[in-house]
Amino acid sequence: MLRLPSPPLLGLDISPDAVKLVELSKSRGGIRVEHADSEALPPGAVNDRDILDAEAVRRALRAILERSRIRTKAVATALPANAAIVKVIALPEDLDDVGMEEQIRFESGQYIPYSIDAVNFDFAVLGPDANRKGYNHILLVACKKEAVEDRAAVLEEAGLKPRIVDVKPFALWLLYEHLASASPPQRNIPGSAVILVEMGSITTNIYAFQEGHPVYSREHHFGLGRLIEEIQRRYDLALNDAQRMERFGGLPPDYGRDVLSPFTRSMAQELFRSLDFFQASMPDIPAGSVHLFGVGARIPQLAEQLRQLVNFPVYVPDPFAGMEMAPQISRRFLDADRSSLAVACGLALRRISA
Repeated sequence: MLRLPSPPLLGLDISPDAVKLVELSKSRGGIRVEHADSEALPPGAVNDRDILDAEAVRRALRAILERSRIRTKAVATALPANAAIVKVIALPEDLDDVGMEEQIRFESGQYIPYSIDAVNFDFAVLGPDANRKGYNHILLVACKKEAVEDRAAVLEEAGLKPRIVDVKPFALWLLYEHLASASPPQRNIPGSAVILVEMGSITTNIYAFQEGHPVYSREHHFGLGRLIEEIQRRYDLALNDAQRMERFGGLPPDYGRDVLSPFTRSMAQELFRSLDFFQASMPDIPAGSVHLFGVGARIPQLAEQLRQLVNFPVYVPDPFAGMEMAPQISRRFLDADRSSLAVACGLALRRISA
């Protein structure tokens, strides 16, 4: 499922709120953002797991490709975490790749609740198993073939060529590793969990990694959509107008005090409860730091509100920190949407990291 890409490569995130696209290239020893764009989707076109309106997604893809004049066809995209099975298993260290694949197929009933012929799976060696001499920890990722095929079909019908189908937590982890290498203050305390929070319009996902190993993933049903709904209700606005004014400004003077501030406090409390649930579920793994991504991460003062509730650092990373911008990049768009492009940026980094 995860294969080395041949450059150039587009990172493409299909989320309930929008289709988001990023293309990166190497430039004078650094990274250059060649394209970064998004196109809103109509409500209900994509849920937290599946594409429900393939034609709406195709239209959005074509709009981005035509507007940005993108010639690149190869794509890395990602499935939601709840569409994949992610497990860390133990296999004998003397097995080569072929031997590990055969062993996984033979023992698949222990790890995968479907017929092995009905899934795509991939694996990677994480390192020695400290509790079992002669064994390695193996990261196993599997998903139903139809989940991959459905997304691939939508991309192909839009004229694109799917090359990699990843899972969103790993795209964010690759982005985190890239950012942490460039910003040592955001490195984590050894042994503690790095918590990556993907705040969408409908759901918020909590992903925890310890020493690079995935240890926790949970979906929570709250997101930026609640704020958009309150803006619509209070100011009698259409959905598109509410979304545009929330992103770019133009709402009445009382918006900050009467709408945004109460929402921010409520969202911080929801996040705190979600993080508290993680700590209760994984009492042996202390939280080291939290990193907020997604459309909800741009909410003013959210990180500061959360910092007042927790006893570990909270960051809102810029996915494009330290990157050069191509002349065609819209700074106004990027300033409003950079956090929402985090998954697409992580996917685009597959080209750089390959």
